[in-house]
Amino acid sequence: MTTNAETPRAESGAFQEDSAAGGKSAAILAQLTDDAHQGDGLFPADPTLPVARPLPVSTSGRLEFVARCPECRDWHRHVGLGEKDGPCGAHYRLEFASKGAAA
Repeated sequence: MTTNAETPRAESGAFQEDSAAGGKSAAILAQLTDDAHQGDGLFPADPTLPVARPLPVSTSGRLEFVARCPECRDWHRHVGLGEKDGPCGAHYRLEFASKGAAA
């Protein structure tokens, strides 16, 4: 066996050693959705577009979103949020409901 195969990839002290040596940790933290988008003043959304509320779906390779189309009422899958064109030809905005908003 080689040394790499014998050494566990995530040792408990690995990040502590990086911090003690003054190096940066290899850990990557996901950005919260509230912090990830800009306010409506910077990029105002088109108020005439219908809005579809997505549900996150974790596939084997990536995170996708599924939402019921506001036009045909069928479920469509997308790989990101924002303005989308459904396979039925509908154009709509795919976004989560804001906190505190009535569903």
